[in-house]
Amino acid sequence: MKFKFNADREILKILNNKKFLITGGKGMLGNSFLKQIKLYVKNPRIYLYSKKDLDISNKKSFKKINKIKPDFIIHCAALVNADLCEKKPSLAKKNILIATKNIINFAKKNNSKIFFPQSFLIYKNSNKIVNENTKPSPLSVYGRYKLLSEKILLKSYPNSLIVRMGGFFGGFDIDTNFVGKITKHISKLIKLNIKEITIGDRVWQPSYVDDLTYNSLILIAHDKFGLYNMASLGSCSFFDLTKKIVKYLKLSKKINVKKTSAKLVGKRELAKRPLSLIMENKRLKIENLDRQRKWENSLKEYLSNKYFKNLLK
Repeated sequence: MKFKFNADREILKILNNKKFLITGGKGMLGNSFLKQIKLYVKNPRIYLYSKKDLDISNKKSFKKINKIKPDFIIHCAALVNADLCEKKPSLAKKNILIATKNIINFAKKNNSKIFFPQSFLIYKNSNKIVNENTKPSPLSVYGRYKLLSEKILLKSYPNSLIVRMGGFFGGFDIDTNFVGKITKHISKLIKLNIKEITIGDRVWQPSYVDDLTYNSLILIAHDKFGLYNMASLGSCSFFDLTKKIVKYLKLSKKINVKKTSAKLVGKRELAKRPLSLIMENKRLKIENLDRQRKWENSLKEYLSNKYFKNLLK
């Protein structure tokens, strides 16, 4: 095992032999938690459920897991397709808000700690760096229901840890976010001998999902609660990120990346997103618990995996 800090080795021992219930088991965040727990925790008992296995929007589904009595509920399940949420707000409400209420009721019965990964999409456009004290103002249905879920957790279940995460990448073939999509798209373009791609200049913080879940486990082990921001160090536009991807994958001679306005890209999206959003890990820094890296470093490490070599064959 590789620990980023010696202190982490000791604090993570607290999680040994504990029970973890992970919802959203088919997503890259849930899968990353599974991997990190197995890597850093001894003898964990992990119960990983996809929606097919456990529909948390339906109270009756919880009957099948009544005997588990988890120490920790890592609540990764949600309808994360922001455009679909815009199109079907009732479905978004069911799979985000109602599902979270059901998780709270289950947690209360078992005295379980809830970990809730929050989206940076609860914030609006900002030219300033936002922190935990910045008032959220969602621009989309998805963001509004995620924020409502957060508020309910804070009000009705104090034993909750809520981490507002930067937009993340990772998971290789199950990555449905930007890095996952753009690497697959670039691979197709190269095979079709298309030598140019146009990318928008929306600004964000590409954060490695394994860094996020590792850092989150540190918070869980410290028995932290309340709100934290957590994102990679630094920021970039989608255009800048794509340029780095092309560079790190040594594709500069095969494809050229052109820039376009994020406003033009936004017109093709149903859900409105911030044109610029940068979060500060303020509370993590104050408590000396920030384990995030510069986005370039984690991206380069991630892209060095043989998965990408095979993708580009």
